[in-house]
Amino acid sequence: MSGLIKGSENQPIAQQTKLGWILSGPVQSPLQCSVEINNIEDISAYWEVGEIAIASIAMTREEQFCEELYVKITRRLPDGRYEVRLPLKNSFENELGQSKAWAAAQFKQLESRLMRNPHLRDSYQKFMHEYADLGHMIECKERKEHMCYLPHHGVYREESTTTKLCAVFNASSPTSKGKSLNDLMECGPKLQKDIQDLLLRWRIYQYIYTADCEKMYRCILLQEDQQHLQKILWRDNLVDMDRLKEYQLCTITYGMKAVPFLAMRTMQELACDDKEKYPLAAEVLQC
Repeated sequence: MSGLIKGSENQPIAQQTKLGWILSGPVQSPLQCSVEINNIEDISAYWEVGEIAIASIAMTREEQFCEELYVKITRRLPDGRYEVRLPLKNSFENELGQSKAWAAAQFKQLESRLMRNPHLRDSYQKFMHEYADLGHMIECKERKEHMCYLPHHGVYREESTTTKLCAVFNASSPTSKGKSLNDLMECGPKLQKDIQDLLLRWRIYQYIYTADCEKMYRCILLQEDQQHLQKILWRDNLVDMDRLKEYQLCTITYGMKAVPFLAMRTMQELACDDKEKYPLAAEVLQC
């Protein structure tokens, strides 16, 4: 601040700051100093700004439900992949309305957009072909109660070095009863590390490595009796206007409220299951 008091050459300088007056410089003569604090709230606020919040370890009732369901239901298949279940609320069947008509209308809008942009159309078709070829979605003609159709659209990422276009499935789209699938699903506890904590920990090390789990969500299967809640509409031949086909997604997918929890929890489960075989890898996944 503007306040500045200078004495003789052998005396310190007094500088006014927002936290009060401070003294700096050489001291070669005896001084008598007194300290006066006018605004202790300002000093308290100064320290609280930089404080790292400690996450609560206590789970809510809904979060506890998600954890217990995961432990009870999740199983590992012979090929090493995990099969999980969506943590749906008890009343979801009564509140989940019809969704096919709205999903069909959304798809026709998407179709018009793809017809106007051949490059986007080719990228979208390539993405859907890969989805089917990897077994992440299958054509389904079976009719079940309480089916849910998810509208979808493409997100194009020019900077991506792998998949330029990614289809996003909208589980927040409301059904005829005004409730979406996400509305009828529990979120689960947040298992991701706090970004402030991560940044501070990175400062400890000279070198930092980052890695990405390729198709992380799509490596985790959804139990078959819930796959009808992840139905989509698609037709490959947009020019000849083939009939709309119904597919169901076989893995957890983007746009689902509980998917971040399911993915991170499965990563933890993998580290726990294989820690004896791969102790160093397990330590990295758990830290």
